[in-house]
Amino acid sequence: MLSQKKNTNTKLKIAILVFSLILTGLSYGQTFPVGHMSINFKDASRTGGYVISGGINVTGTGRDVGTEVYYPSTTAGNNQPVALGQFPIVVIGHGFVMGWDSYDNIYNQLASKGYIVLLPRTEGGFSPSHSEFGNDLKFLVNAGQSLNTVSSPTNLSTFNGKVLPTSAIGGHSMGGGSSFLASASNPSVTCIFNFAPATTSPSSISSASLITVPALVISGAIDCVADTTVQNSHYSALASTKKFHIILKSITHCDFGNGTNFNCTFGQNSTGCSSVVSSTLAFPRYMNYVQNFLDNQLKGDCAAGQRFMDSVNTSSSLRSGLKKMGTIACVATSVKQLSNNINLNVYPNPSNSNIYIDSPLANFKLKLFDLYGRQVLSRDFNDNKNIIELNIEEFESGIYILELQNQGEKHQFKIIKN
Repeated sequence: MLSQKKNTNTKLKIAILVFSLILTGLSYGQTFPVGHMSINFKDASRTGGYVISGGINVTGTGRDVGTEVYYPSTTAGNNQPVALGQFPIVVIGHGFVMGWDSYDNIYNQLASKGYIVLLPRTEGGFSPSHSEFGNDLKFLVNAGQSLNTVSSPTNLSTFNGKVLPTSAIGGHSMGGGSSFLASASNPSVTCIFNFAPATTSPSSISSASLITVPALVISGAIDCVADTTVQNSHYSALASTKKFHIILKSITHCDFGNGTNFNCTFGQNSTGCSSVVSSTLAFPRYMNYVQNFLDNQLKGDCAAGQRFMDSVNTSSSLRSGLKKMGTIACVATSVKQLSNNINLNVYPNPSNSNIYIDSPLANFKLKLFDLYGRQVLSRDFNDNKNIIELNIEEFESGIYILELQNQGEKHQFKIIKN
């Protein structure tokens, strides 16, 4: 009977492992169709703002923060269901008198790679308030996270349980400068990234000194609007212990995004600069850094962190300058996996309540880590039981690493809380 049980458990483990790999692939490796919603969020602490005509209206009073949202979907198009998986929040601020759609290449790629991207349409006129725009970006991080549980309007319930608890704020030009305002002393932000950030009022450079999360600044070597000196000032002021400033050759201020915005091009040309490469060529030059940076910081992808550091540490003919501090590469650890002759089963997996550990090990320490390496549970087992019951009902849905320590060895297993 015991042998039959173990064979059944082994088959179950194999089936669950296949399911686990499929689910992980859906969340992190698959390219998704891109869905879109126009959502009018409400910030009760302020007034004014911008309303998107025909958008989904969140109930409440206060400032209207009309936002275009792009996300991984089951089907491309407007108001489609969110795809299976869990996805980080990325908020992107537009440049001065530039629309959100000037960055369609960026948000379409990020959404297709498993990110929920929020682009505010506020402060789009010729007299924008940098302070209000920074507050809009800051507000949207929390508004994006709230999609995980919001039930009204019903259209938004498709996001329920689909939002990872990690967020980034980024932007271009005015939006880049405002990303510093939004991220200063902001515990909701995991990391920041920006393209050619312009100085703002209040000072984005002063705000940078209040930012400690990992930061990525990308600028162009022939920027006549917010030149390298401006970018270095932002970079130098950052209090982050992990920060990077990448200066790309032949790239101008308006080459970030799709490069077609008339206002940006007109303003840039009037300063004596003009684009020398197409937006098609410019896009992969900066997006290679951004994609790997975000994949590492927001999804815990160690391989992406190593790719980013390899790109940073390797000389490139496409780069004219580089400043860096720290590393985002994962620290290598020596973890000895269970040998094939040790029979250990963890089941059911996925589970939403209890899991059982059928193990010949005795006197071991059990630890549970979330996807970002944070320890969420630690227990000692010294009773020599063959089967241990572990309740995981209190934890959020997602992927966890179960670690057993015995006689100096560590044995790790991936489990899924659904």
